[in-house]
Amino acid sequence: MSSPPLPIPSALRALLARAGGMAAVAALMAGALALAPSAPAHAAETYRYKDPYGNWRAMKVPNGYGKYYKRAQTRSALRGGGPGKLCLSCAPEAGDGARLASLGPTARALRWGDVKPTTKHDSLIARAAQDSGVDRALLTAIIAIESGFRSDARSPKGALGLMQLMPATAAPLLSVDDVERALVDPATNVQAGSRHLRRLIDRYPGRLDLALAAYNAGEGAVRKYDAVPPYAETQAYVRDVTALYEQYKAP
Repeated sequence: MSSPPLPIPSALRALLARAGGMAAVAALMAGALALAPSAPAHAAETYRYKDPYGNWRAMKVPNGYGKYYKRAQTRSALRGGGPGKLCLSCAPEAGDGARLASLGPTARALRWGDVKPTTKHDSLIARAAQDSGVDRALLTAIIAIESGFRSDARSPKGALGLMQLMPATAAPLLSVDDVERALVDPATNVQAGSRHLRRLIDRYPGRLDLALAAYNAGEGAVRKYDAVPPYAETQAYVRDVTALYEQYKAP
């Protein structure tokens, strides 16, 4: 008697629905089931994968099945091809952005410290730094951590561009009707982001850590705790940007 089909975890179902709809779900799971052993597995293991936005995530799968999910995802990505397709199981590389859950904050900062910043946006970063009075090295560090120097970066929550600005945050800083479209332009994005950061630095004089925490988690969170909020992502973000800033401004 054959074993019952392996259930599709909700996290993977959502991932694949975003990546290509239920047709992709069916194709991928067919591949995983074809590769999987017939004996049922009860224990669970953690499987890490990269979602269509380039963020690293984790989910629980039956013990011993992680390798089958990895193979099926890799095959699906290869079949899909195209610039919008991502390697779902590749190790992090420079240009992916530095918000990689598979690396600790210190490792992320050191990894980016070994990567020379792209020169593609040098002139617009320099102009924004001059206009806002924010240190150019600090802007460069934030862009590295936020988007990996990718002007087309978009987070699952809707943050856009090099400095990953939410449209609602950028709207008061831009005199345009279509804020989202404006934020896709690298120069506009960095100008708006630098002005937003300048306001936060002025609000928390002498406390760059609080300004960075507010940039990441919002001013409400900093006000609530009167400190860097006890959120793992925000605390790692502050450490990463600060460490990278020190490296970028070093002679």
